[in-house]
Amino acid sequence: MYHLNDLQLALRIAALESLSAASKEIGMTPAAASAALQRLEKKLGCQLFARSTRRLQLTEEGRIFLDSAKPALAILETASANLAEHRGELKGEVRLALPSDIGRSQIRAWLDELMDSAPELTVQLYFGDHMTDLIDQNIHLALRYGQLDDSNLKRRQLAMTPRVLVASPTYLAQHGTPSTLNELSQHAVLILNRGGEPWQKWKFSHNGAPVEIEVRGQRFCNDGAVIRDWALSGRGIAYKSWLDVAQDVTEGRLNLVLADKIAPPIPLQLVYLQTDYPSHKIRRTIEFLVEKLSQFSQNYPQP
Repeated sequence: MYHLNDLQLALRIAALESLSAASKEIGMTPAAASAALQRLEKKLGCQLFARSTRRLQLTEEGRIFLDSAKPALAILETASANLAEHRGELKGEVRLALPSDIGRSQIRAWLDELMDSAPELTVQLYFGDHMTDLIDQNIHLALRYGQLDDSNLKRRQLAMTPRVLVASPTYLAQHGTPSTLNELSQHAVLILNRGGEPWQKWKFSHNGAPVEIEVRGQRFCNDGAVIRDWALSGRGIAYKSWLDVAQDVTEGRLNLVLADKIAPPIPLQLVYLQTDYPSHKIRRTIEFLVEKLSQFSQNYPQP
């Protein structure tokens, strides 16, 4: 009989069309993954993938086999999860996609705490500010800012948070503090590149009315953590989620700029695939993050 791990590997190779990417995700060496695939194909007596220099594609036999194997493997995984839940065990793997900034500065440490309390829990983290395809990337949970349109995803709102303008005390001492939004054109601004497009239209609320201004700058990055680092090092003014910079502002590393023109709050949500009954490890991880975000919001209230 073939090994379940070999089946899981074959399914990830099919999804990613790459042996090296699948082996990296699962935590195997490419050589070990290649040997596992050959072992599975030998056991089945057929070739599952057509190999080319760039990718692996399912053969017709491979498609037939894996289409049948996928639901069977899901049943086994559900059975194992149900047994663990019955025993009250927190074990298995949880794969999370996190925003770059708050993911690195706060949530990674919180998840370390969760794993310290559950030695049999494995966590894989994926950092980035783009919306991840949960199915293709094999992600259990994704934490994302803003409204999400995909109706195939379940949502758990963790917080409502505005965006604020921030800069370091050093930058403001050298360049002055803008007193109006129009004065931002006289300053270095730090621009996040979202989804391949620079985010240059910044939205605010002033006396209850929406205000939008288009900004231009020299520094662009698709990584929110880099934007924050630039702000901390005095490179300019950043437009950041309050949760990303709350601790920096409270402890004096960053100052609020134009605090009377804070952007309307947007949701910070955990999203996950629709299931009738999310597993114990997923539910426990969600509740843990809800609790941590609630504590953080109490410690660092919105301006």
